[in-house]
Amino acid sequence: MIGRWHIVALAALGGMLAHSLHFSVLLVILVWLSLLYYTKRIQFPLLLLSSIASLLFFANSILGQEMPPQLPLDEPIQLTSSISDLSETKERIQFTAKDASGSVSILVTYFKQEEHETVSGLSAGAQCVINGSLAQPEPATNPGQFNFQHYLRQQGIFYELELQNLGDISCTGTSQLGQLLKARTSFLHKTDKILDSHTAAWVQAMIAGEDSNLDEETVELFNRWSLSHILAISGMHIALFSAILFFLLTKLQILTIEKTYWFLFVFLAVYPVFAGGEPSVWRSALMVMLIMLLMRFKVKLPIIDSISIVFILLLVLDPHYLYHIGFQFSFLVSLALLLSVRLYTGSFISALLETSLLSQLVILPLQVSQFYFLNPLSVLMNLFAIPFYTFIAIPLLLLISILLYPLPRFAAILGESFRFINELVIRIIEWIDSIAFYPWVTGELPMGISLLYFLVLILFCSAWEEGRRRKALWYGALLTSIPLAAVLLPYTSSTGYVTMLDIGQGDAFVIELPYRRGVYLIDAAGSIGMDFQPTDKNFEQVIKPYLYERGIVKVDGIFATHADHDHIGSIGKLTEELHVEWVRTSVYFDRSKANLWNSDTKIIPWKVGEMIRLPGWEIQLLAPFRDKKDPNKNSLVMYTMLGGKSWLFTGDIGKEEEKEIIRRYPSLRADVLKVGHHGSDTSTDRVFLQHLKPETALVSAGRNNRYGHPSPEVVDSLLQQNIHIWRTDTDGAVVYAFSGKTGTFSPFLP
Repeated sequence: MIGRWHIVALAALGGMLAHSLHFSVLLVILVWLSLLYYTKRIQFPLLLLSSIASLLFFANSILGQEMPPQLPLDEPIQLTSSISDLSETKERIQFTAKDASGSVSILVTYFKQEEHETVSGLSAGAQCVINGSLAQPEPATNPGQFNFQHYLRQQGIFYELELQNLGDISCTGTSQLGQLLKARTSFLHKTDKILDSHTAAWVQAMIAGEDSNLDEETVELFNRWSLSHILAISGMHIALFSAILFFLLTKLQILTIEKTYWFLFVFLAVYPVFAGGEPSVWRSALMVMLIMLLMRFKVKLPIIDSISIVFILLLVLDPHYLYHIGFQFSFLVSLALLLSVRLYTGSFISALLETSLLSQLVILPLQVSQFYFLNPLSVLMNLFAIPFYTFIAIPLLLLISILLYPLPRFAAILGESFRFINELVIRIIEWIDSIAFYPWVTGELPMGISLLYFLVLILFCSAWEEGRRRKALWYGALLTSIPLAAVLLPYTSSTGYVTMLDIGQGDAFVIELPYRRGVYLIDAAGSIGMDFQPTDKNFEQVIKPYLYERGIVKVDGIFATHADHDHIGSIGKLTEELHVEWVRTSVYFDRSKANLWNSDTKIIPWKVGEMIRLPGWEIQLLAPFRDKKDPNKNSLVMYTMLGGKSWLFTGDIGKEEEKEIIRRYPSLRADVLKVGHHGSDTSTDRVFLQHLKPETALVSAGRNNRYGHPSPEVVDSLLQQNIHIWRTDTDGAVVYAFSGKTGTFSPFLP
């Protein structure tokens, strides 16, 4: 079956995808295999093996996704379990344990009070007694938001437990794996002790697979330029390590060539565990080990078969690997480069450019699904960065690691040299980023567009390989136009959206007009950290991901209802990272707050009674009538029509202001009411509700907030008048999708 293992691998992949996508995928795979057999492209043994692989992986996916037994939540519980997947950083200790039945995986975390805190006896394979209470991981509650619950479930983890103190855990025993991980922990501590903090973080990331200490701004910078693969141990690292060790052991005559092969085989079997067990590391190590075995026993096997066998083996060992982005990137890039090896016929530089281009092209849909944007210039940045990190940085970091124990002072000197060179390279990347970062924010790519993209990519590579340059050029142009089409899709849609984001204890509404005539925000709440200091969490984790998922990089305007942090705290980051035309405020707005925003953004005071006429939309200001010397009472009260419904946005006004609105606007009615002050009992008077006669109420409040919002009194008032209530604390984000004069409300949470 030499040269046919990729068929088995594709059949296995199809079986797994059939469960997560649709059962019809399995039928397509079986029909495809039958056609291959009918046309005599494959023999019966291969047909049988591939069909069995497809069915087995399909069945395993169903069993693996079944909900585990229900365990008691938020109640004291004691677990006795051997632990695995142990990870320790300066900030936290984390590992996986099992319940009493051994069928339910639990993520256990302890956040350190002091940097050098440790648990006596804690190691992989140790038997631990753990006390605490179980919780279910938090799901995403907004479109575009990272779904931690889904991420853990893809790894077979359904519960988490946070240790409150070190007395809640005691461990005994260990295993050979535990001894290896102890060596890893010792290595991490050694780097912290001997090397400067910059070099230590890079050695830990590039040699031991521990990237938690890398500078967050550097990680973000590398993500923007599609350089994140450099920060993770990959096939490039494994190949370099193997080549360097082979050279040193043989040229220095430490080992014979025969013994060097066996040493490398053992090293590659152990190193992935030491490096954190990432799928991309296992993929690379198993590939090299398989090739070494084939060479040792003189078995000729095509590289495509080697990749396919490793692919199947990893999925047999852990099917959850399929959902790991590093696994997907690793196999896609490796497969694409190997299948296109005949494309590289020019000089080293041109081959490097072609390799970088093809790597970026093949992972583009996956990259967009993760970050919702692509950077067209990242190919050139990779052309600059990859040679430096491949031929200078990684060998130097490996040498520093080898010298840490025998020659620590020399290792520290080399570390200073690395720090100087690496910081210079990073500054160059930062400078390029400041003048040339022009991302295409595509939003979420529909499945059909992704499949079309891969089809055109295959045609492009085929035409280029066969020397049909003119046809390849046309395919290349079509390839470029596909993500561009995704960017333009919203401009062809007649559907508009009003989204109440689940921002916690605050307000943030996003209004997207049909045909992308405009994007507006009403408030953009900030967040407060554990130390009660403002943070960018709401912007980074909720607002920005939502806008990017929708393909939005330009905000036409923001209405800032008043100057409280839970309404305007993220406006500064919005004006800094996105183009914002203007911010409208009350004439009584605290102007000192506007100093926090980008100076290029116009700040426009808005007078009561003034109607703003925008392309495809009108909105009128009803209040405040006078300066009441209080931000809440000076909130903007806005009236508009969207999707055939009348809307009233009330900021944080109180009952006194509501009564003034009744007196000023005796005929005012509203189908949709944004409930004032997050449902506080200081707002939403019964008389106000009777006057407006709303059908729908929107309440933006945080889960288990310390204010008790929304007030039971307010909820009762709304229910008594048969008003449907949408709440972010129970429904997550709430979206009103409309076309013309009709629309539908829907919650993000089921």
